[in-house]
Amino acid sequence: MNCLEFERLLDEGAPDRLPAEALEHARDCASCARALARARSLERALETHFASDVPPPDGFADRVMLRVERGEARGVRWLTLPSALPWWTRAATEPGVVLALATMALVVWRGDRWQDGARAAWNGLLALPQWARDAWLAAGFGPLGDAIGQAFAPMATAPLSVQLGVALGVLPLLLLGGWLAWRAGERLVAVAAAR
Repeated sequence: MNCLEFERLLDEGAPDRLPAEALEHARDCASCARALARARSLERALETHFASDVPPPDGFADRVMLRVERGEARGVRWLTLPSALPWWTRAATEPGVVLALATMALVVWRGDRWQDGARAAWNGLLALPQWARDAWLAAGFGPLGDAIGQAFAPMATAPLSVQLGVALGVLPLLLLGGWLAWRAGERLVAVAAAR
């Protein structure tokens, strides 16, 4: 019997009907003994309350169900690590941090190849073929496409470090904008579903 198994048994309820090996573990483990004492205290409090046959206040069940519905309307929250872990452990498992560290490691490890690839990709983006420009204009993005093209045209002759700096500065903004749009859409769907 270990502490996790003991906690699982306590979660199932009835702390007075635990197996002998669980009670023996609680005698040897101070934290499990405290958990058992709390569970027994809670059981006694619940028995005392329900033995008095005091009816719940008017509208209690309706208020509880309303809170449950509001919680469901908010949607599923992101999975988070327990706060008992140190900050550096939580930070090291964040997807953005992991991606940044992996990118940094690749740039340091094979920086020359990444620079050549980034330069080729950037020049490819700046020198779109005529059919791609025509498709962009036909899709109705003409003024926006022209504005973006004029804003980034000087970048074709800029040093690679400037090009990479601009790309690394713009990319997080694009990702943040996409995430904000996704969250706004999620809220709209939740509001529409609640109606």
